Amino acid sequence: MNFQPNDEQRMLCDSARRFFSNEFPLARVRETEAKGLSAFLPVYREMGRLGFLGIGVPEEAGGSGDWLDLALFAEEAGHCLVPTLPLTSVVLSGQALLACGQREAVAELASGERIAAPAWLEGDEADRNPPAATRAVTVADGTSLDGAKRFVQGFEVADEVLVTAIAEAGVCVARVPRTAPGIQASAERLSSLDLAHGLAFLGVHVPGAAVFSLPWSAWLDAIDSAKIVAAAWAVGASRGALDMAITYAKDRKQFGRPIGSFQAVQHRLADAAMAIEQASAMVHYAAWLRASHKPFQREAAMAKLVAGRAVRQVTHAATLTHGGYGFMEEFDIQLYFRRAKLLDLLIEGPAVQRELLAEEEALDLARVC
Repeated sequence: MNFQPNDEQRMLCDSARRFFSNEFPLARVRETEAKGLSAFLPVYREMGRLGFLGIGVPEEAGGSGDWLDLALFAEEAGHCLVPTLPLTSVVLSGQALLACGQREAVAELASGERIAAPAWLEGDEADRNPPAATRAVTVADGTSLDGAKRFVQGFEVADEVLVTAIAEAGVCVARVPRTAPGIQASAERLSSLDLAHGLAFLGVHVPGAAVFSLPWSAWLDAIDSAKIVAAAWAVGASRGALDMAITYAKDRKQFGRPIGSFQAVQHRLADAAMAIEQASAMVHYAAWLRASHKPFQREAAMAKLVAGRAVRQVTHAATLTHGGYGFMEEFDIQLYFRRAKLLDLLIEGPAVQRELLAEEEALDLARVC
């Protein structure tokens, strides 16, 4: 199976690469670290205007392209350490809203003019169980939300929070304005210096028109779709770190010769390159399955697991190549190293993926466990 980009996909990648090179160099990454996601918003709005945010969104909802296009774009974004706001706001939230029949809301997200922060995690560790700690109770003039969510990304710049809750009729999704009375937010700064918020909902009133019934399987389908894009983001970051390490290995000299001429360095970077290619192939296959409307959940789990492992391995190898300089703030490689864990855990972590794969039926129809 050939996943080499066609001419249109090459043009997309070239366009994205030029855009990020001009609008989001690593100096802007540092600015976003210092000032928060608000510093990224001008670039984000421009991404919407140029149609980048609409890749993978159906045409009737204001988008274009397919999931393989989206994976290729995500790799370019990851290469430049673009914040994952498009992933959480457009891909994950957008897929959930599409399942609720909210095409106009998805079009607003794809334009970049509106931002949604998905809130679905409740326990200390990610799992795939329906919400239990957040309840939606029908009242006379709408719905009242009570409960808590953790690790909500993008909340600081969001217009609304997309909250999963349990109601009398089953799982529902509520579109809650970020500034709604009754929301209490506590921020946690990650190693990447991004902010993740814990949210408490204390009798938050939501109009009935903003609450939608959603089968939990549909939410998991949105999660599985977003995992493919998260994996592509990790592959892109891995490539960026490896490119930086190779450049440094060619320029840095020890004992009168480039350190890249030493076998220990060569082997470490060769192993990193192989890890990237393995992850990239798995991501492209999962994206192709998703674009072809074929079953993709198993491959999405594999892609997320392999890409997460690759970004950890590659950024570690790239940092070691820089020696002690790799841990200094003045050097850019630490920007990749500090984001590796976040990219590995984004959407769902490796433990969840291993559990999913272990529960899959093998070729002989016998389950592993």
